Amino acid sequence: MPGAQDRSYFDDNYADYEKQTSPAKLRFYMSMLRRWVPPGGRVFELGAGLGHFLGEAAKEYDCRGCDVNAYGVAAARARTREDAVFEGSFETLASQPRQAAVVSWDMLEHIADIDGALSAVHAALEADGVLIAAVPVYDGPLGWLVRRLDRDRTHVWKLSRRDWIARLERHGFEVVEWGGIVRRLVFRRIYIHLVRPQWLLRRVGSAIYVVARKKT
Repeated sequence: MPGAQDRSYFDDNYADYEKQTSPAKLRFYMSMLRRWVPPGGRVFELGAGLGHFLGEAAKEYDCRGCDVNAYGVAAARARTREDAVFEGSFETLASQPRQAAVVSWDMLEHIADIDGALSAVHAALEADGVLIAAVPVYDGPLGWLVRRLDRDRTHVWKLSRRDWIARLERHGFEVVEWGGIVRRLVFRRIYIHLVRPQWLLRRVGSAIYVVARKKT
């Protein structure tokens, strides 16, 4: 991802990164992980950012992760361990043991070789292992607004919810859970992260979460 190698990436695109990584968001991500992976399982985070989730998950799981951004890698290592975070992208999975889960929070849309990434994730998982991910979506009633507010030039995939699900299925995954999310930092002070009611958010959410099980 050109232009995403140092602190300026976060300053330019996510100046309010700390506020956007809210306790409510982390609790939701952890709740999904706990539902699908027993404590102590191996978990790899694809795109660790500044390490907030990895630091939380490492309290309960055997965690590793990667990121292409050297500044982010240093921050994530400070929240976990020096040897737990690798600089790079999905290719780092090949050197790891099989994982119970690969998680990816707002990262898949950045990866130009998305098909290569999904194939690598599939190969890295144990039998019945899961990919748990969140991605922005650009369809539905709020699609136009998501496009207008999206200023991150490293978003190379601007897909609909159905496009993401179909792509996962083509790569040998069974989508066993998915839902809509609405999240927005309001007035640069209050971060809203809504996952209920799903009868509405599945249709109008500006992002989705997906749990995709490896089919063997």
